Amino acid sequence: MELLKRRRAETPKYKSGPRQRWSGQTAGFRLGLVAAAVHVFSVGATRGQEFPGYQYSHTFTLPANATVFDVLSDGRLIALFGDDAYVEVAAGSDAFSQTGTLPSADFPSFGPAFIRVSPDGLRIAVGNNGGASFSNYRVGVLEIATFTGNWFAAAHYDAEWIDNTLLAVTAGDFVNPSVVTVLDTTSADPLNPTNPIIINNIGGASGGIAFDSAWNLYTGNGFQFDGPSGTGAVKAFTHAAWQAALGGSPLNFETGGVLVVDVLSASPLGFDGQGNLFVGGGDFSSIADYDFTALVRASAVADALGGMGPVDGDDPDQVQRLDPDGTNDFNFYSPNYNSILGRLYVPDGTTVHVYADVSTIPTVSQWGLASMALLLMTAGTLMIRRSHAGDQR
Repeated sequence: MELLKRRRAETPKYKSGPRQRWSGQTAGFRLGLVAAAVHVFSVGATRGQEFPGYQYSHTFTLPANATVFDVLSDGRLIALFGDDAYVEVAAGSDAFSQTGTLPSADFPSFGPAFIRVSPDGLRIAVGNNGGASFSNYRVGVLEIATFTGNWFAAAHYDAEWIDNTLLAVTAGDFVNPSVVTVLDTTSADPLNPTNPIIINNIGGASGGIAFDSAWNLYTGNGFQFDGPSGTGAVKAFTHAAWQAALGGSPLNFETGGVLVVDVLSASPLGFDGQGNLFVGGGDFSSIADYDFTALVRASAVADALGGMGPVDGDDPDQVQRLDPDGTNDFNFYSPNYNSILGRLYVPDGTTVHVYADVSTIPTVSQWGLASMALLLMTAGTLMIRRSHAGDQR
């Protein structure tokens, strides 16, 4: 297979702005104003360094007991309840309307496995969870405008688009080691599609899958039964390595890759706008490794990739735990991220807890203080200059 380099528009990385140094006279009034201004800008500049910088916003309920959802290219959500599709009426409105029905869909009573919107925002990939028979695994690739398309025969648990035609899929069972495949959604025969294995020998059930901005691939062990990796082990494989596996031999999960973190059950996986890795699920065989969503600091992920060892999942400076529901000690969260609105969704069933990413957005009061400081500083400078001019007359 000819290997094509795939690129998706990268989310801008937030950087704190440079601090300005001011020179001036010894006038106490001006120096005081300058100090206040520098303090204000320092606060704004360092907010991008906070981790993770989320503020709890509110909760909403998915429509008609929908079980899975994803984010459209304009920031609206699309959710599925059985074969019925619901789309948010406006980005951030939390209000939905039914927009269509998926044709020829075969779902079990507990609904689809996943829905993933393509990078161009034109199609969705839907895993049917094995269908009513639990053995008829199909991945639907359907146009959002019409919900027409094909259902490809492909085992699956979770998935993520590589580009607008290739879909990376995790798959496995409780007997054989799990794998990652790459489904070619342009395959001429949907019942016999091109779907090579690129990672094999995951010693447990399937986990989530995600790509970072450098197109390194992340996947994990969703439930250990063979090992040696444990439940929640997340490993990264370089872009060059998994691309080579497309036309060659699969990568061995247990002996290859870089262990990034071992937390929860590695499902789902994803990255927010700052490059922090979010992880969902839960490992109920381990004390205190459930009932939260994990946010792994971007710098900690980078350190792990750089050979400094895996992230310590119990270190709050490296991994922050979000548990929006303090009334239940056994929540099982499946986080998702809206890059358009800067929102982290922490769903538990049909209830969705919303966190707003405020790490790079100065508050109104900060902007107000900054503007006031600038105005006062300008006024002070004019006063000093006018005074100096008067001394020279």
